[in-house]
Amino acid sequence: MNTRLVTDPVVECLLIAACLSLAFWPQAAVSQVPEGWEPVYFEGKTEYRLESDCWHALAKGTASGLARKHSVDLRATPVLRWQWRSDQQPDWPGKEEKSKEGDDFVARVYVIKKGWMPWQTRAINYVWSRQYPVGAHWPNPFASQAHMVVVQGPDPVTGWQSFSRNVRDDFRRYHQLDVEEVDAVAIMTDGDNTGATVSACYRLPTFQTPP
Repeated sequence: MNTRLVTDPVVECLLIAACLSLAFWPQAAVSQVPEGWEPVYFEGKTEYRLESDCWHALAKGTASGLARKHSVDLRATPVLRWQWRSDQQPDWPGKEEKSKEGDDFVARVYVIKKGWMPWQTRAINYVWSRQYPVGAHWPNPFASQAHMVVVQGPDPVTGWQSFSRNVRDDFRRYHQLDVEEVDAVAIMTDGDNTGATVSACYRLPTFQTPP
């Protein structure tokens, strides 16, 4: 049975790590959940709904995500592919994205490697930045164990955007770790720190063999 996880909501990456324990999945924080995925609650409820061929997220000053907890062999399937879109950018306040007050994104995809202890967990957040160009990266301001990597920048775009990342290479690059397996993948659209209303649609990430 799901129980609500009581923890500091600002510690995003560590909360996800705690949720990897079967005993601590939080109560449902979303309207719908894809098969094999679970809701993860941070601050308020981002609403997720299946719309045609994608999962639509709407955050009204809130932050909750969807996570799929499963072991992935990066030796066989290191490439993570996904799509997202958002045709209308939020009215973001002038807060620095690298700060705690500005740590909100139209769309983000997490990949998590669980450690023996919560502080040993490592995560990569692939994000759609409103301020920085593709390739920019920095430690998460709430939890340095998570590293933010910009895969889409602030230039206006419409329609579906497609992404492909070699996760094993990225753990080497951003965490200096040779990771053979990861333990979870998650998506989140959030506006809790800035108070913004944010929406996006996701075609869910999947791990694949290299081309």
